[in-house]
Amino acid sequence: MTRMEDTFASLLTEGVHRIRLRESKTIQIVQDELGYFLGREGGSSIEYWRKGHIPPSLTDVEKLGREIVRRGDLDRAWLEKFLISADHPYPQHICDDVFGPYPSHGSNHNGVLPDDFNPFIVGPPICQSRYFFGRSYEIRRIFKLWRRRPLQNVAIIGHKRSGKTSLLHYLRTITTVDPSLLRPDQPTDWLSRPEQYRWVFVDFQDARMCRRERLLSYLLAGLELPTGDQNTLESFMDIVSLNLKTPTIIMMDEIGAALTSPELDLQFWGSLRSLVSNSTGGNLAFLLTAHESPALLAYQEGKPSPFFNIFGHTFKLGPFTEDEARSLIAGSPRPFDEADIQWILNQSGCWPYLLQILCHARLSALEDGETDDTWQREGMRQMSPYWYLFE
Repeated sequence: MTRMEDTFASLLTEGVHRIRLRESKTIQIVQDELGYFLGREGGSSIEYWRKGHIPPSLTDVEKLGREIVRRGDLDRAWLEKFLISADHPYPQHICDDVFGPYPSHGSNHNGVLPDDFNPFIVGPPICQSRYFFGRSYEIRRIFKLWRRRPLQNVAIIGHKRSGKTSLLHYLRTITTVDPSLLRPDQPTDWLSRPEQYRWVFVDFQDARMCRRERLLSYLLAGLELPTGDQNTLESFMDIVSLNLKTPTIIMMDEIGAALTSPELDLQFWGSLRSLVSNSTGGNLAFLLTAHESPALLAYQEGKPSPFFNIFGHTFKLGPFTEDEARSLIAGSPRPFDEADIQWILNQSGCWPYLLQILCHARLSALEDGETDDTWQREGMRQMSPYWYLFE
């Protein structure tokens, strides 16, 4: 038994015993009930999995974890460890869905940032809505495409470090986030009934998402749809066609990586086109990100599927407007002099990633009591790999 299998077995056993104690039932009854919940004939599968055999279906893992949390009153930490031990690709997304997102870097409900908060994020995408700035035009136009049926498909094009992934996370969360965790200038009323919408985020830079069976299982789990006896493309098409009744957005980040996968072939992409065009009553839309036109990327990879022709709405991400850039800069807990702000605007070209680099350098210098221009030289050095943004 591997370490992950041992951890999974231990956590599952803990969950079963927790339910047994809370509901005053025998282990066998709890296992049978969990098995019935998953569509099995009894608890034999649960007993088998408790020996360290991880379920092959992501849908089973997620449904089992959610049900044990509900009945056993277990916390977020247990669910996160349970999902990780089963090799789930996005445990945080499931935990956010069950427990709600973590408060944005610890900000309190008065909007005051804690002393240890870093307002300028260099490297990872922005996942907390409060710290996302800019893209007002794109956000407004994209949500307009999703207010009425049929939902329409969107492609977001941009250089590396132009903020594509951060924008996807923002679109996915902004309509349902607690307003007390946002800045006053961030509207949330983009959709009339946001609680009806289902969002599924797929990161194709994760190699597991480039395997057909893993991807189909993940999509069904994210859509909270039942699974069939066989994890095939045909079964997936049947399940989604028959059961998808609410507005759903599937976000596919870095579609170029998906196109290099032999398992995601022309039949796969053609089936997705048929699904969105003919089989879901206008309730399904896709949002893709790529460095250039998805249709061109598909052609270059020898997969010129009609799927990539349904993206009639394309948004190319460029620099921020000056107002958007100034709004990001104003997020510093220590105000910058106007001369420093103007230098940051000029040197960054208002590109969001470069703004983050220079603002971080300036804030660090202020906190360390530095009075010379070392922070400017350091900022320019860190910017040097990204001069392609200006081309």
